[in-house]
Amino acid sequence: MDRILKSRKIDQTSLGRCMLIFMTGLLVSIGTLFWWGAYSQLATSFDAFDVSYYENELKRVAGVLKQNQLSFELQIKDYAHWDDTEAFVSGDYPVYIEENFTPISLANNKISGYLIARLDGSFAAPPMILSDDALIPMPAKMRSVLSPLLPALMTADKPTANTALFWLNDQATFVSGVTITDSNESRPPSGYLLFFRHFDSAILDGFRSLTSVDFTLLPQLENNKANFKVQYLSDLDEPAWVVSKNLKNLPAMIEIQGTTHLKKERYMSFVLLGSSVAGLTLFSLLGIYLCLHFRILKRLHIFSQLADKHRLSPQQPVRWPIKNNDELDNLAFALNELMSEVEVRHKEMSFLADHDPLTGLGNRRLLMAQLDANINRQKRHPTFISTLLLIDLDEFKLLNDGLGHNAGDDILKLMSLRMLSQVRNYDTVVRLGGDEFAILLDGVGLEMAQSFAERLLDTITQPFKQNGQDLILRASIGLTAVNNGLCKENLIRYADLAMYEAKRRGKGQVTIFKMALLDTVSRRVLLEQALHSALNDDQLEVWFQPIVDLNSGEVVNMEALSRWSLAGEFVPPEEFINIAEITGMIIPLGQQLFDKVGCALQELRVEHPNLQCNINLSVKQFRDRNLFTEITSCLNKYQLPTSAFHLELTESMVVETETDILPMMQKLVEHGLKFHLDDFGTGYSSLDRLNNLPFDTLKIDRSFVTSLGMGDDIMARNIINIGNELGLNIIAEGVETQVELDRLMDLGCSQIQGYYFAKPMPLSELKDWLYDKQHQVIQMKSKRQA
Repeated sequence: MDRILKSRKIDQTSLGRCMLIFMTGLLVSIGTLFWWGAYSQLATSFDAFDVSYYENELKRVAGVLKQNQLSFELQIKDYAHWDDTEAFVSGDYPVYIEENFTPISLANNKISGYLIARLDGSFAAPPMILSDDALIPMPAKMRSVLSPLLPALMTADKPTANTALFWLNDQATFVSGVTITDSNESRPPSGYLLFFRHFDSAILDGFRSLTSVDFTLLPQLENNKANFKVQYLSDLDEPAWVVSKNLKNLPAMIEIQGTTHLKKERYMSFVLLGSSVAGLTLFSLLGIYLCLHFRILKRLHIFSQLADKHRLSPQQPVRWPIKNNDELDNLAFALNELMSEVEVRHKEMSFLADHDPLTGLGNRRLLMAQLDANINRQKRHPTFISTLLLIDLDEFKLLNDGLGHNAGDDILKLMSLRMLSQVRNYDTVVRLGGDEFAILLDGVGLEMAQSFAERLLDTITQPFKQNGQDLILRASIGLTAVNNGLCKENLIRYADLAMYEAKRRGKGQVTIFKMALLDTVSRRVLLEQALHSALNDDQLEVWFQPIVDLNSGEVVNMEALSRWSLAGEFVPPEEFINIAEITGMIIPLGQQLFDKVGCALQELRVEHPNLQCNINLSVKQFRDRNLFTEITSCLNKYQLPTSAFHLELTESMVVETETDILPMMQKLVEHGLKFHLDDFGTGYSSLDRLNNLPFDTLKIDRSFVTSLGMGDDIMARNIINIGNELGLNIIAEGVETQVELDRLMDLGCSQIQGYYFAKPMPLSELKDWLYDKQHQVIQMKSKRQA
């Protein structure tokens, strides 16, 4: 601390000796500002003189062109307001053209062509142009350029001439038009006369000779305002001014180019000013340099060398020497402290830039860098191989939302440690974000990587405790080989596609990327977007499959099934239902299904008052807190009893999420709803689970019904016996043949669902079926009883 306080003391005597240097610097600054201001003022004055000179030149040229335009307009008016011209248009003077518009007379009057038209726009004489001292018909190209201008030139209510200018083949042409009438202008107009004047080189040279200005006539397309444009060309051998002026109301501009005037005066003024200021500044700088060199510059040079050394080798620590106790030494001490702090912070930031702050694993930036390194290494050494694994924790969001984000963070840390325990020191493990991880295995091909991924899944799925609960978390893993023919972005994309394919297959799996997945994913993306639109537009349909009670011969129940038609074809239900599950659209899909089933039952129960409907539910629907409210609201909306809805759950769903769904099941059962266990026998349900869960009905899976036709009734008989022992109703689904039906009747199962009686059908067909076909069921029952 004493050293720090001592180093921060300021030598007041040293500051006093430096005051003269500061004053000299101030004088130099003032002198520089004065020189710059005077130079700018002089340069501006000379430039303003040059610009004013050229603008006056252009004004003189513009005046001559305007005068030429006025004389051209008076000339055409003399011809147009003439009895002979009127007589020609009226057809009374047929030799008017031959007598008045000869090539010699037109050339003498500097007229390049003419056009005579009647009031209706038809030509009184073919438009002619003077070319090589002969009159020729007006070219088609000139007609096309002239055509848009004619409405403005041919105005019957204006006795004076209208003038325009157009460009053809880089040559400007005046065209002036006026109405044709008698010499006294007492009669109404009978037609229009238009004269043309080409601004060829002879005419332009005449203007240049008249004005003593070497100007250029150019097209102007930006606007028709008569304004000036000034440009200084400093990149020429001799800098020059280019000044242009737009001709008012005409698509042309005049431009002149010339060097600066008063060159000698300008040069001498600048030399005198520069010499005066430079002399004063030179003497001031000499004194300043001598003082600064020994007091400041020499030491700053040492600092600069050390800074360069640090720039070239940032990893090597650099410290500035401290010899005295003045301001620079105090600054050097502060910089040394800052460098020490920067080195510490740099190490921390370097780690944070490449690592995930929660788990301590690498992040996406580190993965991208390592992929670059592996791709380049493979280019140098073709035999080098590596594999990228993309890992997504299945259903992590549910745990995170249910247990809280702190618990979710703890689970992510645990999964990170489990992954690290399976890799080698030189493998790369990163967290990409959320519940996504990636592992880059060096020197490992796809076959070995797949074995590694299987072991990793076993490790991840080991049970663990969180907040006193025993939990199991699964993961889906996608693999792709690192190939130097692919960019790193595509490698990650391919691994991602493989990972989502693993999820599609049921999660908790390992999938290797194949090119066919690109087509699969493209279809999935298309279906996902189309399904979202279909739900927004309420386009999904509900079809119904009747369930027949063989004892009564009546339809006692039916199952509601979602159907979706896209571009005229039905999308397989398992495909779009899976997409809805993954994306969360299963919630709005289920809401629409309940509403449409309720509406259909309200209508059907008028004729069939005991008709009920089975509706399938998914895990995500069960975890929706609004499920109970949605079901009861639907029942109330359509004035249905709770017995009208039966809710179906699959056996695999019950096995995986029993503890999650049990509270909602009990709440719904207490309200009067009944549950069916679908696909029974295909999972791992125990009798204890069936006894504890509030199921009302078991549904025999179609695979066991099909076995009946081959003489295998073991599973069907056992399921029926279990249902009878537990007091549960039994429904056989997928019944298609008489053999299957007969055997089920023998085993004691009387409620049948399947194609034997009816396929799934829309509501309109169901009404017809219930009306027209149900008597067949009654007849079949009577036949069997006989």
